[in-house]
Amino acid sequence: MTDATEKLLSVVIPNYNYGRFLSEAIASVAAQTYGPIQLIVVDDASTDNSVEEAHRALDQADSLDSTMLIALESNVGKLGALNRALEHVTGHYFIILDSDDILLPDYAERTIAELEKARAEDPSIAFLYTDCMLINQAGEQLDRGKSTAWDPALLDRYSFVPEPATCLAAPVLESAPYDEAIRKGTKHHKWKRIVAKGWNGRHLPEPLFCYRMHDANLSGIGKRVTAEVESGIGGERILSGYWPLQTTER
Repeated sequence: MTDATEKLLSVVIPNYNYGRFLSEAIASVAAQTYGPIQLIVVDDASTDNSVEEAHRALDQADSLDSTMLIALESNVGKLGALNRALEHVTGHYFIILDSDDILLPDYAERTIAELEKARAEDPSIAFLYTDCMLINQAGEQLDRGKSTAWDPALLDRYSFVPEPATCLAAPVLESAPYDEAIRKGTKHHKWKRIVAKGWNGRHLPEPLFCYRMHDANLSGIGKRVTAEVESGIGGERILSGYWPLQTTER
């Protein structure tokens, strides 16, 4: 591999009817202090203006090394969208970014550096995940969301590894294809597949991305957090208490 190939980060943004947020997600990838980056957006047969927003935002993302928009004709779910994107992933590193979330500018640079530092100690570590800032629909800060320190035994009881954890691409690819019948708890399914092959993770307890709370979050976290904030309940939130384990329910 060339040096550029060894450094290449592939980012996949699956999207369904989040046209109102999609351009911010794409812009946050384009604003990364790290490079080179390959960005793949998969629109999962949205019925809003998502495809138009994707074209517009990708046209402006000229700092990226390559961009691709895959517009699906029928809805296949987040894991189905991921499966279609993985056919085109060429990076050494990999991130899946939800289309309503935002990476801070140094997210990739920090997480890749920390991942490689962790791998120098333990080569079984394939991914690194962080805490986040919870923001509302308008992008205003609510509270901090905290992940749990890495413990593979906890995966049977909790979903605690967030998107957009930074991962080596090879374990993601070798664990595919992912079960498209699963429509909730999708990230938990992905991480369990990867860990089952002998890989481990590492937690960096810093808020390096913004997790948007709104009434259409697939996990239901947005409605719960928004209601808590409106009722005066503030402070840090442990994300595993809000995320469901995998299920085939839509």
